[in-house]
Amino acid sequence: MMAFFYLPYIAFAIFIVGFIYKVVGWARSAVPLKIPTTAGIARSFDFINKRRTINDRIDCPFTKWELVLRMFFEVFFMRSLFRNTRFYYRGVNVDTRWLWFFAMAFHYSLLIILIRHLRFFTNPIPDFVELIDWVDGLMKFWVPPIYVTGLLALASLAFLWGRRIFLAKERSISLPSDHLVLLLFAIILVSGTLLRYFVKTDLASIKEFALGLVTFTPPPPEVFQNIHWLFYVHLTAVCILIAYIPFSKLMHFAGIFFSPTRNMSNDNRFRRHVNPWDPEPKDPILVREGITVAGKTYRCKKLDWDTYYEMYKDQLDEIAEKDYVLKPEEV
Repeated sequence: MMAFFYLPYIAFAIFIVGFIYKVVGWARSAVPLKIPTTAGIARSFDFINKRRTINDRIDCPFTKWELVLRMFFEVFFMRSLFRNTRFYYRGVNVDTRWLWFFAMAFHYSLLIILIRHLRFFTNPIPDFVELIDWVDGLMKFWVPPIYVTGLLALASLAFLWGRRIFLAKERSISLPSDHLVLLLFAIILVSGTLLRYFVKTDLASIKEFALGLVTFTPPPPEVFQNIHWLFYVHLTAVCILIAYIPFSKLMHFAGIFFSPTRNMSNDNRFRRHVNPWDPEPKDPILVREGITVAGKTYRCKKLDWDTYYEMYKDQLDEIAEKDYVLKPEEV
């Protein structure tokens, strides 16, 4: 049983190391082109700027404040997902905003559930945690009270997973890793629901176990014996999910801040974006030392025709056989 006490430490260690590795790799990656995704009127002449609405400033940001506003709506409201759930197909207007609704419900339900779980790791319990717990448990027709976010998270997970299973297009692009993450979430939510409403377990022992994790103090052996085995299933699934986050698509919560399509302003006409992969002759350091992309160093140099021909000799000879004219020039 003592192994379950050290399992969260191992999971968090893997998460922290993997998270730092991923973020550092993204931060060190070069951005050769300025490619912000835009959908509004760009800043231009004065008579055009007067027609720019708040939606244009969010969808096509020019200043840093407009970019911050765009990132705010993207992170907290998934604005691009909301905009991309309506389309015109074969003469029919298709509206799939249910995807946005259930995605929002799932994310915010998980956030509230995580905040509610702080009551196990704190003593005394903070006031804001008690307030959220009281508001979330206003449905008093069951003992203990029903948490709205718990039911909403289960319903949202069922929709998101069913979408990947029953819709042909989504099923064709779904990987086994996608189903693994959803399976872990299902185990966590179902086991947590059973522990709260149907399975009798010693909550005092669970809190003593959680406080021991925070204070690095293993509880006595009888605490482990008083806890129902389903709690250890719940804990194991949580630890596996935490350790797996840096290696899965769940890293999108950090990756969105490093996405060039989101974190760059649309100011190409006003400011020059220097491509670090194509340095000028006045920058010999880049040419000599190369540039590091995702932890791998590439040498930056101009290719002459002879080198280029040796690299792609077979392809170029095949093109030449088809009567295409090859014009030697520097690439």
